[in-house]
Amino acid sequence: MYVVGVKSSKEYLYLLSIDDLPNEIFEKIITHLNVEDRKVASRVSNRWAQFAFSRITLVDVLLEVNCSKLSPRDYWIVLKNSSRCYRNLVLKFSEDDEKYLLKILDKFQNSLEYVSIEQDADARLLHTEISSEYFVQFMNKLVNVKNLLIKTMLEIEDNVAGHVELPILPKLEAICFYTHGLEKDWIDWSIITPKIKSIGIPIADGQEGFPSIVTNFINQISHLCVDARFVERDQLNFCMANFPHLTKFRLLFPISNPSANKHIRYFIETCSNLTEICLFDNIICCDTLQIIAKYCTQLKTVNLDANEVPPTTFTILSQLTRLSKLILHKMTVDSAMITMAGCFPSLYQLTFLSVRVNTPDAFFEKLHQKMPQLSNFELLDRFRFGINNLNQNGVVQAVCRNLTNLRRLALVDWAILDVSIFDLLTLLGKLTELRLKCIGLNTNKLIPACPTIKRLILDADSLKPTDVIPPDNRHPLEHVMSIGFPNLKTLELRKSFLDRTRFSEQEVDTLHASMPNCTFYRKTRLKMADNDYTALM
Repeated sequence: MYVVGVKSSKEYLYLLSIDDLPNEIFEKIITHLNVEDRKVASRVSNRWAQFAFSRITLVDVLLEVNCSKLSPRDYWIVLKNSSRCYRNLVLKFSEDDEKYLLKILDKFQNSLEYVSIEQDADARLLHTEISSEYFVQFMNKLVNVKNLLIKTMLEIEDNVAGHVELPILPKLEAICFYTHGLEKDWIDWSIITPKIKSIGIPIADGQEGFPSIVTNFINQISHLCVDARFVERDQLNFCMANFPHLTKFRLLFPISNPSANKHIRYFIETCSNLTEICLFDNIICCDTLQIIAKYCTQLKTVNLDANEVPPTTFTILSQLTRLSKLILHKMTVDSAMITMAGCFPSLYQLTFLSVRVNTPDAFFEKLHQKMPQLSNFELLDRFRFGINNLNQNGVVQAVCRNLTNLRRLALVDWAILDVSIFDLLTLLGKLTELRLKCIGLNTNKLIPACPTIKRLILDADSLKPTDVIPPDNRHPLEHVMSIGFPNLKTLELRKSFLDRTRFSEQEVDTLHASMPNCTFYRKTRLKMADNDYTALM
């Protein structure tokens, strides 16, 4: 990089390097690297080491302490000398008799903002009991945490008699409990966490109302997530509560019945400020959708996960003039369902997860008419309708023929994705981003040139599924990509895919040589787990 400067009426030519960049730009560059690349960058110089794992660049990195794999002492031996300011910690809990976990929390307490206490799938303990003294010490280490998740059976083992002084967590705004282990009379969450805005809680069968942690914050909660999967009675009495400032509501209640639906509808009627609603129910009835459309006119995001939804779903939801994101799960759609619907004036993102599309051409033709602003479409299939759903039923071709305003298209299929489905990709003249996630990629033919696509995310387990594709019927990846995406600027590839076989690495090297104007990235999944310390042990 060269810059011409003027000094004393003479021109000098200065040679600049990346080390001359301002700190803010340098840190922004670092945030695009995954953990392993940051480790490599940190070895370049002291300045690079300073910024490779600075507080800003660690925003998307998770430090995982898994006590089912290594003892807390083993982690502490390495972490005690760490200079990194970790902001996110996943703690897969176990016994901590020697209090090494407390030492780890203490070391990073000034930087920690997110803490998730989880139960590892391979752990022997189904739950962990801690003393009230340990709980107090544990909470003292969370003074700067903004988001706390308790995803394991964490219980207080002793009966507390008398006064226990708990610390105040002034920065904690979001808390989520998966169990009731920390619902004790001597734990007053309204005092401990005065600024809570977001709460996630489970509801047990026979529970008459919300736990105290919710009732104490009714007038300030904006986000509420309720897990009522184990409620088997006819009534959901907690729905009688009123949350005046609630903007986001998520309800998981897979056991549906008329009495429960009545309570849910009453609750929704009182939430006129909602901008986002997620209902995970067995059956979502027409009356529930009509209540949503009538009383929640501010809604921007609707997420419906049910085994049965009414055929008037699109007609009712089209009344929400501010709706911008619609996510539908596990349903069957056809053109008749959208014919009577009104226009969705603000909807720009539509996600289908395990949705069967009957008569794809007719359906997507109507969809284009009713959703003129639709620019992002995600089609995800999780084997609900069998292998190769995207490959065999003509959905992708119908999308290409009709959704001509798309700028972003994501296809996720837990099968071998056949590139022959992209015969009509050139019809999407505004498409700039394409995401493909699949078990394998069958490059059995070349893709017609699609010059508008600038970014491709390829998340495939394999490029050469030999059990499906004879080697002599397969086009080299560099031919498929360089011909199909001639103006590609960014290509993201899965790191584990690169590490799978030497053949894959060689092919990617060839691909890089055939596309010199394209920047290659190894796909990073956020939040990222830093396995650095595990590797050192």
